[in-house]
Amino acid sequence: MKKRCLKNKNESKIYKQTRYKNRYFKVLTIVFLVFIFLVFTLNIVTKDKDFSESENRMLAKKPKFTFERLLEGRFTTKYEKYKVDQFIGRDFFINVKSHIDRMLGKKQNNGVYICDDGYLMEEFSKPDKESLNENIKAINDFAKKHKDINQYMFIAPNAISILDDKLPTYAPVLDQKKYLDDLNKSLDNKINFIDSYNALDKHKDEYIYYKTDHHWTTLGAYYGFLETAKAMKLDNKGKEYNIEPVANDFYGTLYSKSGFASKDTDTIDVYIPKDDSDQVVVNYVEEKKKAPSIYNSEKLKTKDKYGVFLGGNHPLVKISTTSTSDRKLLLVKDSYANSMVQFLTPYFSEIIMVDPRYFYEDIEKLIDKENVTDMLYLYNANTFFSDNTLAPVLNNI
Repeated sequence: MKKRCLKNKNESKIYKQTRYKNRYFKVLTIVFLVFIFLVFTLNIVTKDKDFSESENRMLAKKPKFTFERLLEGRFTTKYEKYKVDQFIGRDFFINVKSHIDRMLGKKQNNGVYICDDGYLMEEFSKPDKESLNENIKAINDFAKKHKDINQYMFIAPNAISILDDKLPTYAPVLDQKKYLDDLNKSLDNKINFIDSYNALDKHKDEYIYYKTDHHWTTLGAYYGFLETAKAMKLDNKGKEYNIEPVANDFYGTLYSKSGFASKDTDTIDVYIPKDDSDQVVVNYVEEKKKAPSIYNSEKLKTKDKYGVFLGGNHPLVKISTTSTSDRKLLLVKDSYANSMVQFLTPYFSEIIMVDPRYFYEDIEKLIDKENVTDMLYLYNANTFFSDNTLAPVLNNI
């Protein structure tokens, strides 16, 4: 009798535990589903942001839809990036992860290394072979199709390649120079591949990269221009500039992306030509705005101070100059070009800047309309080797 009562008590206890456990899982499931529903709803109704203060960069905008882009895959790729960039609470989740990693004493977070002399450096990831091959094929096909256009390529190595002696001990870093060399070998002979690595490596002890940002400094861009000028046969003798520091409190993208504190700030310089006849009119085509300078001083009041160069990235920018040259340059680029284009304006009557990440128009019509004589691909290596937008633009898809 006692055994039966004990058995009944145990069964009753187990039943209650099971019932409470089932209730707990039901409540947890409901909370989870409500959370998912709220996140989903907020992502739909929340207005898209243009700029991330946390990451100090422009965020992807909703791409234009066409059936051609959908079938080719270009739309879905850009839409995925758009949704990731605009995800509700993105900055909060990034900051939480950064703080946890800092407390754990990590030397690397979110793809950024803490290095000697106050440098933060972005890691170089192995390129996606398929996307890279597609880009190379598109570049080569484009060169063969436009044999009348002088074509050049400058892919700037990043700080992690040139300043590798400042990296943490045993940091697993890929050899960026090898990828640049392999790229050179894979290009059509029509394309003049400019020796960007040696152009910067011989100045590695100078301030050619920002400490807290992924860009090269204006000095680094100037050295890049000098090598480009040799390849493009631009006579830059006698060209002089007044170097003006416009910001000395710049914290860049790597500071924001990593969440690592830094006692060092960066200085941004602009190079003003001493020749007063070197004037420009900058036409931001999609925005339907014009400006008498490539510099946007309003950006110096924001966190994104590198935006002083052209105000940031745009799909299409046309720069009309006072040059009497009959040469017109198509500059296919990323943000590294924004601080180098100032050195190119004396040598071309017009410079047309196309950023494939945001450009959706017909590049063939653009070339015909503008009577392009020269073309320069100007990227940093990290962007170029991870890019999946260049081939569709060159293929005019």
